[in-house]
Amino acid sequence: METLLMTGTALWCFKHEVLTRNKGRDMGLRVSGAPPFHQHATGIALTGSALELSGTEYYSIPLDRITQLYIGFDEYYTKNLVHNFGLGGQPLRIATSSGQVMYFFIDYHFFGNANKSWFNQIKAQIV
Repeated sequence: METLLMTGTALWCFKHEVLTRNKGRDMGLRVSGAPPFHQHATGIALTGSALELSGTEYYSIPLDRITQLYIGFDEYYTKNLVHNFGLGGQPLRIATSSGQVMYFFIDYHFFGNANKSWFNQIKAQIV
């Protein structure tokens, strides 16, 4: 049985979903109490070997395939996609060796999220 290190809930999306979003709805994300832009809401678990996303869909990201781990905005996922122009928190970005890029808000609530804790735990596993 795989060692379970952390569990939570995740709002997340792929980079291609950010690029193909309905940009006309961005204003509502900036000024309302809406959660940050996301396309998926799932459970998330960190094990000794993978990041597991489960719910209506299932994804597994092997830790040895993570090539980049970063907290912050970039040219694709901008402050415009989070309420109050980014004050609602910054996304956790994970890139994999297959070229996939995903943005996460883990254990999101209106005043923040647990991305920093997850960043530190994932980093400790992949170093």
